[in-house]
Amino acid sequence: MPLLRVAAHRAIIGPMRPHLDQELQAIRASILELGARVSGATGQATHALLNRDLDEAREVKREDQTSDALRYAIENACVVTMATQQPMARDLRALLGAAFIAVELERCGDYAKGVAKAARRIVRVAPAPDSEFNLAQMAEMARNMLDRSVSAFAASDPDAAKTVMSEDDLLDVYYDALLKAVVARMSADPAFADHGIWLLHAGHCLERIGDRATNIAERVVFIATGALTGDTNTHSVERGRSLH
Repeated sequence: MPLLRVAAHRAIIGPMRPHLDQELQAIRASILELGARVSGATGQATHALLNRDLDEAREVKREDQTSDALRYAIENACVVTMATQQPMARDLRALLGAAFIAVELERCGDYAKGVAKAARRIVRVAPAPDSEFNLAQMAEMARNMLDRSVSAFAASDPDAAKTVMSEDDLLDVYYDALLKAVVARMSADPAFADHGIWLLHAGHCLERIGDRATNIAERVVFIATGALTGDTNTHSVERGRSLH
């Protein structure tokens, strides 16, 4: 690039850097807010399910609209920043990653709403709380993975993200155990069918939250390294490629 063009380019980019940093910080803060909302909704929905709290289950559904709006606000902020601040290299990856993570978090909110829906359905057929199934453990693990993946994003910590990715298989084991236990109970007691179907729905939602947390962790690694390893849950066609 000729020296005059380099100088002109630096003159343009230089003054914009503080604004870019501010916008990246604002987006990061919004991701943290959305993550906290979704994590809270997951905990609230599970509590509603385990304790047959219909009012709490309904509150999860109402609050989901706020998470949806925040997701779109984050995406819009990422697009505007890319269009106006000319980010390069890691900053561009951070914006692309943040937009992707916002979508994943919003989907986690939908799955939390799914757990709350299961709570609303189950309370009609089984007022007494469940104690024989592992939904509480599943919820604790899924929520922990979600919290840690968002924290890894905020800290730009790919090593922390990789630990989240390594735990997804264990959550799948928990879900398989729930499936076997519920199916066995349904086989022994046909009257348990409706109850069992909604328990499996709740378990599926929690398992998917773990998958989405893994997706978020993968994008944290991408932001830090430029390596887009691929998402086993969405079968990304970009597996193994990198963007530097």
